[in-house]
Amino acid sequence: MGIIICFKDIKIMKKEVIRKKLAKICGSKDLSDDPKTLKIFSEDMSFTEGHIPDFVVWPSKTQEIEKILKLANKLNFSVIPVSSSSIFRHHGDTIPKKENCIILNLSKMRKILSIDRKNRVLMIEPGVTFDDIISKLKEKGLRLLMPLFPTGTKSVLTSALEREPITIPRYHWDSSDPLLCTEVVFGTGDLFRTGTAAGPGTVKEQQKVGIAYVNPMGPTQFSPFRIIQGAQGSLGVVTWATLKLELLPSIQRVFHFQSDNIQELLDFQHELIKYRLCDETFILNNLCLASLLENTTQEIENLANSVLKWNLIYVIGGRGKLSDDKLAYLEGDIGDILKQLKLEHLNSKSLVNESKIIECVSQATSYPWRCNYKGGYQDIFFISQFEKIPEYTSLVESNKLKDLGIYIQPINQGTAYHCEFDLYYDPNDANLSTNLKNTFLEISRNLMDNGAFFNRPYSFWAKEMYERHSDQTLVALKKVKKIFDPNNILNPGVLCFDNDEKNNRD
Repeated sequence: MGIIICFKDIKIMKKEVIRKKLAKICGSKDLSDDPKTLKIFSEDMSFTEGHIPDFVVWPSKTQEIEKILKLANKLNFSVIPVSSSSIFRHHGDTIPKKENCIILNLSKMRKILSIDRKNRVLMIEPGVTFDDIISKLKEKGLRLLMPLFPTGTKSVLTSALEREPITIPRYHWDSSDPLLCTEVVFGTGDLFRTGTAAGPGTVKEQQKVGIAYVNPMGPTQFSPFRIIQGAQGSLGVVTWATLKLELLPSIQRVFHFQSDNIQELLDFQHELIKYRLCDETFILNNLCLASLLENTTQEIENLANSVLKWNLIYVIGGRGKLSDDKLAYLEGDIGDILKQLKLEHLNSKSLVNESKIIECVSQATSYPWRCNYKGGYQDIFFISQFEKIPEYTSLVESNKLKDLGIYIQPINQGTAYHCEFDLYYDPNDANLSTNLKNTFLEISRNLMDNGAFFNRPYSFWAKEMYERHSDQTLVALKKVKKIFDPNNILNPGVLCFDNDEKNNRD
């Protein structure tokens, strides 16, 4: 008499095997299949839909990550690395796109390995958040190069890996900044270190002779950090990284200019950046500025209804005995630029609180500032050259959206610009959410068709962007994936790495 085992029974048996193996690696306390916990990682604030993972596992050592990835290759399950302890994940990049998947939660790996003031370098594990590190750096007279008012529970390392735009373009020399050296476990389970960390010798041996990990290039002519950055966890798991730091200014002064003509502000800002006269600088429309600065709907609406639509914020700073002299000559030079551009008419009656702006560019927030207005938002962002920004803003504004925030952030010494359009909405309104999704998709496609470069193509954007690339680009990217993650265990379904590429060994 034969024994009949159904497919469902096989899956249950396999899941139990995976559970025991993971518990042996990390301990049963750092493994969960609690339905509430699993549900948290099956959704985020985006429109992305996904599956519920089988387990969430919290490794605390690099060796545990190596073993987990090797186990995933052996037992054919997928692994999605997540670093931030925040519940405010937003872009769908950590949502399982298929079944038979575990979440590799790195939030317990939160050691600050070193703070090197002399070389202005920070070494941290992936679980270190902005809340963890900002005050510790301030004690040493240092500061992070960070995005505009980041959420405090966001992973600092993840922010750098995802190339989130920093607010000080004069310190942004390379598109990879502030990321430097990394230690990474590739999808094969193999450990590798990039840049000057590659060797020779162990990390302790290198540090003993004074290596500071400030050069991300290498080893040799190969710079694998560039393929790790922006890969959305699909090639490897970074276990520590070094990041650039800068000295903390002892004095800062905030300037706020307003205009109805964005081109005027762009021209002025372009000159400020070209001569490196300011530190932080960005442009916001009224609603976006209001959402950044205020916490109540009424306060936001009051500021949003200001007569002049566009706002240029820039900060100048100095440190040491000559800081006042530095600010004086900077203001003089900036005044000369205003005269040369014939922009003395720009309205400079600031509506903003100077200390609040300083807080937004140097601290973290407990709640995403883009959610201040309606409670929810969808952001459309891409990279643009200077000349096309007015065209893109007009294109998006032609949709006649009532609640639209616009954020323009120069990056890479002002050679490129991060353009962001925030669509605010009430997430509790199901009908509004559905309509907004269609609008979100339509605007994104229109921007792509008009040359907008989505350099961080999450979820839906990836499919649209790669359809616009040549076939050879996709072939090359998939070859890279095959080298570092041959069985497609790491975050399958993101970028151009489709689920069906995974070898079906079930």
